[in-house]
Amino acid sequence: MNNSISEQELREILLKVNTPGRYTGGEFGSITKEHAVFRIALCFPDLYEIGMSNQAVKILYEMINSETEASCERVFSPAPDFEIFVREKNIPLFTLESRTAVSKCDLLSFTVGYELSATNILNVIELSGIPLRNTERLENDPIIIAGGPAITNPVPFGSFIDAVFIGEAEDAFTSIVSKLCEMKAEGAGRQELLDEIRSSEYFWYSGKDIKVKKAVWNSFGDYRRERKLLVPSVSAVQDHGVVEIMRGCPNGCRFCHAGIFYRPYREKSIETILKEVEDLIVNCGYREITLSSLSSGDYGNISELIAILNNRYSAKGISFSFPSMRVNSFTLPLISEISKVRKSGLTFAVETPDLIHQRGLNKEVPVERIIEILHEAKKMGWKKAKFYFMIGLPFFKETDETDAIIDFLRKVGRETKMQLNVNIGTFIPKPHTPFQWSFQLNENQALERISKIRRALPDKFFKVGYQSPFMSLIEGVISRGDEKTGEILINAFKKGARLDAWEEYIDRGIWREVFSESEADVEKCLLEKSVEVDLPWDGISLSVGKKFLGSEYEKSLEGELTEACSVSCGHNCGACNKTDTVKLNDKKIRLEDYFISSENTVEKQNVKILFSFTKKNTAVYLSHINVMNIFERAFLRSGIDLVYSRGFNPKPKLEFANPLTLGVESEDEIASIEIEIVKGTDKESAEKDFIQKMNESLPEGMKIIKAKVIESIASYETGKKVKSLMAAYNGGIYLLKVLKDKNEIMQRICDNLDAEPGVTWSRRVPEGDELEINAVRSSEGKVLNIFRFMKEKIETEYPFDYIEVLRKRTFCATENELIEKKINYFDSYE
Repeated sequence: MNNSISEQELREILLKVNTPGRYTGGEFGSITKEHAVFRIALCFPDLYEIGMSNQAVKILYEMINSETEASCERVFSPAPDFEIFVREKNIPLFTLESRTAVSKCDLLSFTVGYELSATNILNVIELSGIPLRNTERLENDPIIIAGGPAITNPVPFGSFIDAVFIGEAEDAFTSIVSKLCEMKAEGAGRQELLDEIRSSEYFWYSGKDIKVKKAVWNSFGDYRRERKLLVPSVSAVQDHGVVEIMRGCPNGCRFCHAGIFYRPYREKSIETILKEVEDLIVNCGYREITLSSLSSGDYGNISELIAILNNRYSAKGISFSFPSMRVNSFTLPLISEISKVRKSGLTFAVETPDLIHQRGLNKEVPVERIIEILHEAKKMGWKKAKFYFMIGLPFFKETDETDAIIDFLRKVGRETKMQLNVNIGTFIPKPHTPFQWSFQLNENQALERISKIRRALPDKFFKVGYQSPFMSLIEGVISRGDEKTGEILINAFKKGARLDAWEEYIDRGIWREVFSESEADVEKCLLEKSVEVDLPWDGISLSVGKKFLGSEYEKSLEGELTEACSVSCGHNCGACNKTDTVKLNDKKIRLEDYFISSENTVEKQNVKILFSFTKKNTAVYLSHINVMNIFERAFLRSGIDLVYSRGFNPKPKLEFANPLTLGVESEDEIASIEIEIVKGTDKESAEKDFIQKMNESLPEGMKIIKAKVIESIASYETGKKVKSLMAAYNGGIYLLKVLKDKNEIMQRICDNLDAEPGVTWSRRVPEGDELEINAVRSSEGKVLNIFRFMKEKIETEYPFDYIEVLRKRTFCATENELIEKKINYFDSYE
């Protein structure tokens, strides 16, 4: 390994930044291959919590590590506070698993989910100590590749990415990685490896004169194997399990890039979906599962699928939701099924209100049908719904769609009396779609239309949000740009642009400056184009022919529909051939063949388990909320049956005594959980089983030390109940180790400890650098806050620069007369 930073250096930095767990790894399911010959740094170019929401990252990570000899480790874009330290201390960016410098890897691979991450790619390259431009890289530099749905026009990236993979990575990409591993083991150098990559029909690079094909995974829908996906310790933005039930979409919406990218559309069998759901619950510990696709309601047997899943998992508090549903696929039974455990949001992607223009999009969304659905949903307890609209579609160059949007929403609100959340986006004509030749509104035009809609819809009934038209402008420029756009990206990055998909981080001034310097090139990206002109992305084939796209563009302007894709459709779009075809789940489903009896012949009883656990190493950088989520998932992974609260969002009955400040290690954290065990199970067996199962399910740095089955929380002497673990908290024993300025810091601490009520202390070795502090709650009710004490007495915002702190024991007192006694929690419970 080539560690780019020492443990102490990293510790000092992490305890000064927000969400330090972003940079430490150690999650459940993480993999480190110490002796791998070929090393890959896999990067989703955004913050950890965005990158770990991305399914491609999890799939690629697991796939490469399990199916090839390569080591695949992760790296994400740093937040600005962490980047400052990286630059100031000249620390090269490193992978999470082994802290290997990215520059020491063989391959740096970006998976690009959206265009606004472009400057993040440049930032990761520079922070890794790699030359920005690919023409300046040397033999020891990693090869830099990229792939993903947002880079199917790779031309703007051509000067800083060595090669771009087009299509679906399963199968084709792993074969390429395996070949690279063989070549590296035989002594191949960087140029030979790069030549091998560029020789693939699926890889584009600047100057390639052969059209690049899209890779299609023909085995989509087959169950590959039991999956043990990486589970983030820091909560991701989309913090749930995902099963892709269908890839692609039959409907052919003309604005939809993903619908083209993932053609032909393919459905998984019920059996495969059930196995993958089981993996996410048993191996990952997810209680919320998204049944994902571009249009989940079009999956064959969707109602039967959700009924089967609810039959199997609703009693365990596991819920299922859909990210997108076509209006015509909503049914009353389906609405009823998806609300059984937890009500997810009702979302309607209307896009445009008038039926003629909806047909132009090849997507009908009748207002009457929406109103009908909302009436039924309201009876079942839903109180609000979300709507998506786009402004600036190809039909509205000379006219304005705002009045029609306002009338549509007013009608829905008036007839349903529901709260309507509305999101307005500026249409971006994406490459490889029928609208790739269309114009895009500029910022002022879009703002004017959005403002009109917002003014017309009262806040009492409507909540109107919108994507920044300026951000849409940047996205449009990158989407349809050429080589000159690449120079705009580099210029913006060098001026300080990064994290441009975040409202809180984007610097509009920088972008306005670089756009003004390249005004003609920016305007060119927004203009309407003739279907006869050459486009920058013509060197890429997504299998759908340009002639078909042109005919769809003409049909859109006439408001003419195209029928949905099917096994034998007459589109002749080019996506289907002898090997790549539509794959349907058309098996006749009988629910009784899949339902599992809910009758339980084994009698269970509820017990409460009191347990202590460690919080060390990477776990020390996790917040209390992160720790709670980790335990919830570990319980599910372990197969322990939990008792849940009642109400809208059932939660496990999990309780903690005294959560620690970030940066403090512990050998004795205290918590309790209410579980179900088989009636008659002896306590000792239940305790051992709990410890064993949980320690197989917890991530690095967390381990169950002791467990005890208890009936109730009781006073040590009187047996009277107390309210909670936290109310019983009474202090603890802390071990402090001074790291620098030892004499001065130790003196400051010792001089002030005697004034703290309830505190005794001793140095482990006279004149040594370790100090043991015993702290119990005083008769006045005060208990030492170790972090606040150090901060005040050392007179610094960052006391952990000087001291390491370990909690060795945690004390409990359930009655006032016991507060000065050092009783452990396990002695205070029956």
